[in-house]
Amino acid sequence: MHTDPVILTLVQWKGGVGKSTLSVHLAAHLDAVLVDLEPWGGATVWWGGRHAAELWQRPGPAPVLQALARGTVPRPRRGTAGRPALVPSHEGLLALNDGSSDAATWAWDTDGRPTLLVTTPEGPRPLAEALREALPRWATAWDRDVVVDTPAGFGPLADGAAAAADVVACPVTLDQWAVPALRRFMNAYRPRVRAGLIIPNRVRPRRTDNTWAELLTDDSVIEAPFELGPPVAESEVLHTAPRPLGQRSQRSAAHEAALADIAAVAERARALAEQSRALAS
Repeated sequence: MHTDPVILTLVQWKGGVGKSTLSVHLAAHLDAVLVDLEPWGGATVWWGGRHAAELWQRPGPAPVLQALARGTVPRPRRGTAGRPALVPSHEGLLALNDGSSDAATWAWDTDGRPTLLVTTPEGPRPLAEALREALPRWATAWDRDVVVDTPAGFGPLADGAAAAADVVACPVTLDQWAVPALRRFMNAYRPRVRAGLIIPNRVRPRRTDNTWAELLTDDSVIEAPFELGPPVAESEVLHTAPRPLGQRSQRSAAHEAALADIAAVAERARALAEQSRALAS
C-alpha cells in the first residue's frame, strides 16, 4: 500500500446524478474505505443489500458521530464479494438538520451564523471542522484510500468532507438543469478545494449531450482548481450491479466499458492528488 492515502470526496448540489453509484464503484476499484455520509445511505443500502436496515437502523449513534465524540477511529465493516470496506450511514444523521439529534446541536458562531456543533473530546466543535480534521487521521490509521459519499446540497457533512479531501469530485449530468448551475457551485467550493474533478456522468451518445459537453470544454466554464475529468457513460450495469463489476468472472462489453470509465476517473483523481501534494511541498 502507498504511504499517503488519498481522500476522494464526491459532492453535488442536487440528487439523482449517480454520485452514490460512482462512490461505491470508485471505492471498489481503489480498494478504498467507503465512508457514507449520505443520511439516507444510498451507498450503504447497495453495500448491505437485504441486510441494509440492520446497518442503517443499528441501535446507538451514527458510527461517524460516535467516532468524533470519542476521538476514535471508526472500524470499517469488511466487504465481501469484492465490496469495499464501509463506514456505513445511519438514520441518526437525518436528525442533524431538524435539531432532534442527541449528538449535535445548533448554535451561533462568533460571526452570528448558525453552526452545527458536535461533541468531541475537546468539547463542542463545528461538525464540518471536526470532520475535516478527523478524516485524514482516519485515512492514516486505516492506511487505505478513502472515498466519501456526501448528501446533496451544501451542509456541514459535505463541507467538512470536501475540506478534508485531496480531490473533490463532482459528477454532473449534461442537461439544462445541471450545467448552468455548475459555475455557482464551483465558486462556492473553490476556497476549500485543493483539487477538483468535474465528471460528466450518465453521458449518452445524443445531440443534446454533445452540445452540453462542448460547453463544458470552454475554458471559461471550468477553472482551477477544478478540471474536466473523464466522462462516465450511461450504463445500466452500473445502476443495477449487486456487487462491484470487477468481481464478475465473465464480463460483457458493457461491463468492460463501465470498468474502463471508473478506472479512468480513479486514475485521474489519484494523479490530481499527487500533483496537488507536489505543489504544496
